[in-house]
Amino acid sequence: MKKYPVITISREYGSGGHEVASLLAEKLGLPLYDNELIIEAAKDSGYAESAFEDAEESFSSFWGLRFNTMSEYGIYELPLQDKLYLIQSMTIKKIAKRGPAVIVGRCADHVLKEVVPTVNIFVQSDTEHRVKRIMERTGLNYEKAEAKIKKMDKCRASYYKMNTDQKWGDRKNYDLIINSAWGTEKTATLLAAFIEAYED
Repeated sequence: MKKYPVITISREYGSGGHEVASLLAEKLGLPLYDNELIIEAAKDSGYAESAFEDAEESFSSFWGLRFNTMSEYGIYELPLQDKLYLIQSMTIKKIAKRGPAVIVGRCADHVLKEVVPTVNIFVQSDTEHRVKRIMERTGLNYEKAEAKIKKMDKCRASYYKMNTDQKWGDRKNYDLIINSAWGTEKTATLLAAFIEAYED
């Protein structure tokens, strides 16, 4: 039986990245961690799930202060944003060490460097496709949907930069960047074929 790597999915807002990740996990028979990761991080830390939910869509001015390990003393000297990132990172590492999985967002590609073998994927799409998806999903008009996309992409880019000191969406940080405009099912099918061909 083939042993898959841990797959991380980063995604532009409105690209359908979560749906692609869910379909990919289903096709490969792997567990999916998106909101599931938040639930586990909350259990691990004692913080409410709501404390983690908006972490990827916000950022701290203390972005330069990061540690590879977390001591009981040190973590409580950090701002809440930084505590949540460190807790979440520990949860991601714990999940990855259990075995293959699909992990969505939360700088997992960076967190898992030199921890376990990974395939890091970035899902993107053109603005028109993304606006249409957001309009259908939220009922917003074109202008508000476009503004929402710009805001969320900016927040995700800031969060990634803050925690990794790398540029979000930079091709050098990913094994594959894929356009989801042809549909989430087809995108997931292509990604599954890519993963099946992966050699550790």
